Amino acid sequence: MTGERPTFSDTPAVVGAFTGDAPVDGVLTLFDSVVDAVFTAEYTITPAIGVPTTAKVTQIAPGGARSVTIGDVRFITDEAGTRTCRLSAGTCEDGLLPQRVSDTGITPDFAFGDVAKRLRIDASRNTGDTSMTIVDVLGNTATCVDVPVSGGTKQYCSLLDGVVSSFVGGDVTVSMTSYVAQGDPSLLSA
Repeated sequence: MTGERPTFSDTPAVVGAFTGDAPVDGVLTLFDSVVDAVFTAEYTITPAIGVPTTAKVTQIAPGGARSVTIGDVRFITDEAGTRTCRLSAGTCEDGLLPQRVSDTGITPDFAFGDVAKRLRIDASRNTGDTSMTIVDVLGNTATCVDVPVSGGTKQYCSLLDGVVSSFVGGDVTVSMTSYVAQGDPSLLSA
């Protein structure tokens, strides 16, 4: 009762932590490079239970201002700090408030580290060999890894610049519907 709590793995779910599994680490390397990407992407987010919604993500410059819009909620990170905005009301609150989108199955950081964190955790719980594939997503090359886990197989896919192109998990599916390799400054306001 007083000893260390059991864990599945010693591998932390942080940027730069690798698993030793070549297919997983190949996709993690891509996901971790998203901080240097300049892009705008749109997604359909389909939770296992609930209603599908759209998401739009942009990063204006490497490591610079970015915005994640999920349905009617926009999460903005820029030189002024972070804020969560309700687009229909035109109002913003300081800080990132992920509870505003808790019914979608994703977080405001899904494109900036959260999917990579999920992959690191699933890799520590895999029940068989992983496999890597190269696919075309909207005319762009994407690298995918399938990770067998209890209850099924999860798939994680990244474009070459680290942008999430898709995620298929037990609780949510994320599918890219558009992508351009340029930022959209108009998405940095409510």
